[in-house]
Amino acid sequence: MAQLRNPELELVPASSSIGAEVLGVNLASPLTESIYKKIRNSLCEWGVLFFKKQNLTPEDHVRLGRYFGELHVSKTITKVKGHPLIAEVRKEPQQKRNIGGNWHSDHSFASEPPLGSILVARELPKIGGDTLFTNMSCAFEKLSWGMQETLRSLNAVHAKKNALDPKNLSLDRQLNETELQSIGSAAEEFSKHPAVIRHPETGREVLYINPTYTVRFDGWSEEESKPLLKFLYDEATKPENTYRFRWEDGSVVFWDNRTVWHYALNDYQGDRRLLHRVSIKGSKPKH
Repeated sequence: MAQLRNPELELVPASSSIGAEVLGVNLASPLTESIYKKIRNSLCEWGVLFFKKQNLTPEDHVRLGRYFGELHVSKTITKVKGHPLIAEVRKEPQQKRNIGGNWHSDHSFASEPPLGSILVARELPKIGGDTLFTNMSCAFEKLSWGMQETLRSLNAVHAKKNALDPKNLSLDRQLNETELQSIGSAAEEFSKHPAVIRHPETGREVLYINPTYTVRFDGWSEEESKPLLKFLYDEATKPENTYRFRWEDGSVVFWDNRTVWHYALNDYQGDRRLLHRVSIKGSKPKH
């Protein structure tokens, strides 16, 4: 696909619906105002940006995140030693369950979910460990006019505990009692958001639900909500809405949490995978 050029960086679209590779930028160096604006605008347009052959120190990583806003710190993910603003996305060779191994939008159960996250590859398996992304604006726009109108009238309830409930998890993803206790009060966090929100920077409508944290539609029972939610999840994950990214040494990925879902594949048993993540604080989702 043809590259999209500008004087300082180049964008190579990864697919017609989501994702672009950014060329010509060294993220370890301070960003000029022009480069910062182009990265931010490109993130809003494409949903997820891929940078390759980067060499970021933890300090570079934090500085990069702060260009885009105050940093968000998860209550439940382990932090990098000496760097409390950086979360570890780690899976050891003996572990069976990974972090993020299902379709989700980060912290949608919060009243102000993160704007997005910047993930840096630190140690990768010999094969596997790719990440899938899907564009929830594209998913919404492909629905019928009548379905769109129905969804605009609804709110959805999102809860952290939905991701912990055994009935929603395969056996390999269920937590033991010790793990549940370590999460503490964070497990009780929940919020209600419009089922269709407007992206605060582009104005584009986004279908704002996800299989991990959405419990039901407000005013509906879980049983009543299930058929519609399943239909929407199936529509959202159709191949034409998605992109699969293969990590390499030096990869940096920046996704817009307001627009996309992501899914970390758990297909590298016996290998270590370690990535570092900084997240940027967001705002309350609104239509």
